[in-house]
Order: sequence, then C-alpha cells, then structure tokens
Amino acid sequence: MTDFSPNEIAPIIGRAKGLLLTEQTAQQAVSALAAAAKDAIPHALGAGVSLIEGHRPTSVGATDNLVLRADNLQYELGNGPCLSAWSDGEATYVHDTETDQRWRSWSALAAKTGIRSCYSVPLQAGPHVEPQGMGAMKIYAGTPGAFTVQDQKVLDHLAQSAAVLLAHIQASDTPQRISDTFKETLRVRDLIATARGVIMERNGIEEQEAFNYLLSEAGNKGISLHQFAQSVLPLRTRQDTPGNTPT
Repeated sequence: MTDFSPNEIAPIIGRAKGLLLTEQTAQQAVSALAAAAKDAIPHALGAGVSLIEGHRPTSVGATDNLVLRADNLQYELGNGPCLSAWSDGEATYVHDTETDQRWRSWSALAAKTGIRSCYSVPLQAGPHVEPQGMGAMKIYAGTPGAFTVQDQKVLDHLAQSAAVLLAHIQASDTPQRISDTFKETLRVRDLIATARGVIMERNGIEEQEAFNYLLSEAGNKGISLHQFAQSVLPLRTRQDTPGNTPT
C-alpha cells in the first residue's frame, strides 16, 4: 500500500467541508476530524481529541463513551498517553495496555474497559512551537498492536489538520473561507468518492473494500490515488466531477 499524499488524504479531510464554509466552533471542527479518524482506521474502536487550556484537559469530539472513559481516567490520574503526547510534543503508542509500564494505573484500568492499544498525536499548529501544544488527538483499539505505520500516518495527517483548524479559528472570529488548496482537496475528495462508488457497483463489494482496492492498485501502478481514481471513471463522469471542465 502506498503512502498517503496531502491530496490522497482528501477523502478524510473532506469531512470538514461544511465547517470551513461558515463560522464554526473549534469543537465542531475537531469532532468531524475525530469521526473521520475512526472511519478511516479499520481497527479503531473510537477516537477523540483532548484539548488542554490552562493545564485543564477536556475531551472534544469523542466518538463514543469508551473514549470518554479512557480519557477521564487519564484526567483523574494526571497521566496517560494523551497527556504525555501533549506535554512532550511527541506521538505515543501503547502497544498493549496489559504490558505497558509507562502509565501502569491508567493502562491497567484501560485494559479492564476493553482498550488494549492506543496511539496519541500532539496538536501543534507548526514546527516552531512550544513543546506543549493545544492538546492531543487519539485513537483506541480493542486488540494489542492494532495500529500499523499507515494508520499512524493517517492520524498524523488528521492531527495536523485539526491543529491548523484550531489555531485558525482561535485566531479569528470571522467566517472561514475555503482556500484554493482546500477547494482542490474537496475536488479530489469528490473524484475519489465517485470512483469508489464505481468500483463498488462494478465488483459488488463494500465501501471499505473498494477504497482499499483503489489504494492497492494506485500503489501497484506507482501513481497517486486520485490519478488512479480518475482513470477508473468513464470519460463523461470525469467531465461532470466538480472542478473538471469538459473538453
């Protein structure tokens, strides 16, 4: 499977399309991205964001109560992978809560709730910021070592997008406008979604399987995901895809 490029992550970032068109709260923005993380990463039981203001953590965009329980345990104990990702400015990966020794109390309690692995990424708006950023984005799984390098890259991309959105929203009270870059991102998102639908209908397969097929074939051919997706579409469909001009 090929690595995701900024355009290839478009189907996920595209979930925030509506949030960029009008003035929205930071909580709404990160909620959409957290939901996208759970949808995009196969083994994720849940996802969410811990925002930290004045050293007081708050869970935002938790996809379910399991995430909230795991987060609240960290807040009550004062330590855990998400808080460490925030304070150290580095991603943390708990391969197995039953054997991890870094946050023993949290790991033991998390294991009892059914969480066996966790990957947390700090939310930092740019490379030249203080180690302690705005918080952390995380995914939880019910099996040990659930998250692959590719899964981690997906969350890394989403965390970067969440941090940019948060920083931009916090810095301005005016309605947000889609930049040319995001317009292109949304155009590519639509193209890939259309191609995925074609593959689903053609092969009689489910959405995730069709998306995996697109990724696999793009990697085999050595081209980007959106380039392969475009080759899948009939000429008429390509011309009708938003952002394409018929020739």
